[in-house]
Amino acid sequence: MECTLIQQLWQAEEAPVAHFTVLRALPHQRTHAVGPFVFLDHFGPAQASPETLPAHPHAGIEVMTLLLEGANEHRDSLGHTGVVESGGCQWMRAGSGILHAETNLPERNPRIHGLQVWARLPTAMQNDAPQYRAIHGRDVVRWQEAGAAHALYAGNLGERRGPIPLATGGLLLLVDLPPHASVVFRGEQASFEYGVYGVGGSARLAGGVALERGGFALFGLGQTLVSLDTQGDGAQVLIMGGPPAERPLVFGGPFVLDSHQSLRQAHQRYASGQMGTLDGVPF
Repeated sequence: MECTLIQQLWQAEEAPVAHFTVLRALPHQRTHAVGPFVFLDHFGPAQASPETLPAHPHAGIEVMTLLLEGANEHRDSLGHTGVVESGGCQWMRAGSGILHAETNLPERNPRIHGLQVWARLPTAMQNDAPQYRAIHGRDVVRWQEAGAAHALYAGNLGERRGPIPLATGGLLLLVDLPPHASVVFRGEQASFEYGVYGVGGSARLAGGVALERGGFALFGLGQTLVSLDTQGDGAQVLIMGGPPAERPLVFGGPFVLDSHQSLRQAHQRYASGQMGTLDGVPF
C-alpha cells in the first residue's frame, strides 16, 4: 500500500437538525474547511418520514444534498422546484441569499440516506444571483476501477467531469469498495487539499489507519495520493478536496461569508424579505 501523510484524523459528532440527528464532520475544532468545503452533514440510513426540513436561508455558499438512497423534493424562494432520487443531488448556489426547504418522499422510497455539503463561494462571487439545479443519478459520472464503483459528482479527473458546477472546481467523489479491494486515488492538482470521509463499512488508509462511518482524514496541502483498501467488509467513502477556501471564514448559522459586516447585512436582507419568502418565512 502506498504511503500518504495524514495531517489530521477525527470523528464526526452528532448534531440535531429539525426532527432528526445527523453526523457532522465539518466544521470541526480541528479545521473549519477542507478545500472549499466548509460543512458536511451525514443523515441516515433510516426510514424516510414525510416531514419537511423547514424553510431557511443560505448566503455565501453552494449547498449540495447528495442522495445516496431515497427521494427528495427541493423548493425555494425563487420558485425553483426539483425532485431527485437515489444517486442524484440537489445543488443550489445561494450567493446573495435564498430560502429553501427540502422534503422526503417516502411514497417513492421508504429509506433515506445522504450527505449535505456546503462549499464556500469565492469572495468575489458571494453576492451573485442565486441558482438551482436538480442533478439526476443518470447525470453523475460513474465507472469501475480496481473492482470499486466510482461516482464523480463534482470536479475533473482526467477527461471525466462531474455535473455539479462548483464555482471553485472542487472535487466530490464517492467510492464504493467491495470486500478485499484496494484502490489508489491520485489527485491532479498539487494546489488542492484533500480529505476522506467514511460513509459506511470499514476502509483502511495508509499505514493501516482505520476509517469507519463518521471518520474523517485530512491530508496535507499537496498530498495528491490517497490509498484505500478493505478487508472482510466493504466500505463507502467520500473523497473531497479543492483549492483552500478563501479566508476569513465567518460562520453565522446558515451563512458563511467574509466578514462580520457581511454577515450582519445578510441577516438584515433575510429579515426584511429581500431573500424572498417561503412557507411564511421570514413573515
